[in-house]
Amino acid sequence: MKKLENSQGFKFRHISLLIFILTLMSGCATFGADEGDLRKRDVTTDGLTVIKSTRHTEKQIKDGVDWSEYTKYQITRVEVSFRKNWKRDYNMSQRALSMQVTDEDMARIRESMGKMVYEEFDSALQKEGGLTKVDQADSNTLIFKPKIINLNVYAPDFDSAYISRSYVRQAGRATLFLEVYDAVSGEILSRWVDTREDPDRGYFDWANRITNAARAKLVVRAWAKRLVEGLD
Repeated sequence: MKKLENSQGFKFRHISLLIFILTLMSGCATFGADEGDLRKRDVTTDGLTVIKSTRHTEKQIKDGVDWSEYTKYQITRVEVSFRKNWKRDYNMSQRALSMQVTDEDMARIRESMGKMVYEEFDSALQKEGGLTKVDQADSNTLIFKPKIINLNVYAPDFDSAYISRSYVRQAGRATLFLEVYDAVSGEILSRWVDTREDPDRGYFDWANRITNAARAKLVVRAWAKRLVEGLD
């Protein structure tokens, strides 16, 4: 009986010690995760403070910047990239080879989308933003570096010998990735990531090159408007 009590006492102490160690480890892991999330939420690795973060948008800004000092700007060529496996996924739904997307089609869409974003942003910064576009940068100059990522065109229109029409309720979806830098120091001052989808109109409409471009322009103009509002 005494031997049994010692055995049970040993098991009890062993289990208690194990629970204490697991609790301590759990507490450390939780603390570390919370602290990491806090750092990620508040300040980025390149010194930007996150002022807004949702499922579809995130805004980051450098503290202590006097934006009124910047009266000039430059804007880089807009890079455009498709959603991963967009071409493969789209072509799998097309039986006729003549209806499948080619590399040339993707290059044309990327070029036209990049040109549209550049022109709309360039116009908004000059007209509504009140900034002066310059070739030679100085200490009063901002550099805007916009990118379009995860572009997803739901029904692309391209030249084909096969006559077909596609009808969609939405034209597509894309994410704007915009960074703003001081032109002289190269210091990053702000970052804006915003995902938008063409609004669902509630009915199916013929998707062609003209309608796709028109719907894309509405989204790009909304981005340009918010950019100018952010500068104000």
